[in-house]
Amino acid sequence: MPMRPLGLCALFLLIWLNTALATDNAVYPVDVTHWWVSLGEQASIQVIERHLAEQGIVWITEAMAGSGTSRYMDVVRRRVAAGNPPMASQVIGYDIQEWARQGKLANLDAIAEQQEWDEVVPFDIQHLSKYQGHWVAAPINAHSTNWLWLNQPQLSRLGLTVPDTWPDLIHMLEAARLADIIPLAIGRDAWEHTLLFESVAAGAGGAEFYRRVFLDLDPVALDDAMLGLIFQRMSQLREYMDEGMNTRSWDQGTDLVRTGQALMQVQGSWVNGEFNAHGMIPGQDFACFRFPDTQGVFLFNSDQYMFFKDYPVDPGIRNTFASTLMEVELQRELNIATGAAPARVDVPRESFNQCGQRAINDLRAANMRRTVMGSIAMGNANPGKVKEAIYTVVSDHLLGRISDAQAVDRMKAVIINAARSQGN
Repeated sequence: MPMRPLGLCALFLLIWLNTALATDNAVYPVDVTHWWVSLGEQASIQVIERHLAEQGIVWITEAMAGSGTSRYMDVVRRRVAAGNPPMASQVIGYDIQEWARQGKLANLDAIAEQQEWDEVVPFDIQHLSKYQGHWVAAPINAHSTNWLWLNQPQLSRLGLTVPDTWPDLIHMLEAARLADIIPLAIGRDAWEHTLLFESVAAGAGGAEFYRRVFLDLDPVALDDAMLGLIFQRMSQLREYMDEGMNTRSWDQGTDLVRTGQALMQVQGSWVNGEFNAHGMIPGQDFACFRFPDTQGVFLFNSDQYMFFKDYPVDPGIRNTFASTLMEVELQRELNIATGAAPARVDVPRESFNQCGQRAINDLRAANMRRTVMGSIAMGNANPGKVKEAIYTVVSDHLLGRISDAQAVDRMKAVIINAARSQGN
């Protein structure tokens, strides 16, 4: 969906305001930005729009396509700097903290207390939704990134089953290569490379290693041998990727799996949403497995909405928008469409597909074990500068620009420098 010119957005706002004044039914048009433009993402946006329309709130939407969120946030920053902020903006991870530090976000504590967000949202997601103990964003889902998505007919044809261990995974990839199928579909962007890396890191090092090194940025936890193993495994996976990775996007990789041209993709649960949008059924058309050796770990990416306090709107409308996002029924319908688990742990799971139910079960279990941990790739683990530095090391290595040993040294430097800057 192309980005809508700001002048046109303002015109639509005036039209809707005039409509509201001319009718008995109040209509409240509000300016919202998001980056959901793929087929599955559009279905998700429609769920939110419908629930808000029932409250009289109509979106004047500015959608920005593109992999990752850096370009999206650049547009939002320009709008805010020009004195033209949206009312609400989709956001993930530590970007929330950046905006809150600038004093740009509305306080949502009253709504959070009324709906008991503290009781129903997993702690590690709350950590990103809050700033200095105050709610400043509303989480709408809990995607997890440590998934394998496979084409079920190809899986069955090759006689393959659930890969519990690293050797199992390599066996599957080799079988696909021998069958002249793309073993592992991946795209061109550094965030995709890092998403693969985080699953490899969590599988090789375990939950404690992942948390201490990549979330806590603890230099004491750095282990040359373990980092070496992680990058060695990334080099192994490189052998099962095709040249097309240099030009494709993540959803084009998903299409390769959907059509059987590729066996698998390591991606977030938004792939479930894409497959849902195409009418595909788990166990029949596709399969979802946890990345080997990450069973029990939930690496998360939570889409959230933040609210700019300088946007000229009645606070009641903003509060209604936020509270609607957090309603059980919206989160149920929304995440059937997105393929994610809801951000609330109390949403009934019966109407979700097999992969969605597994995600909900995994989130609840990992929340109890404290193994819900932020995705490095999606900005839920580190502030932006640290994330970008990790991107560079991982992508340079995956593309063969640096060796395993060089990658280890550079990753250690990233963690040590990040720890120093944060006073660790």
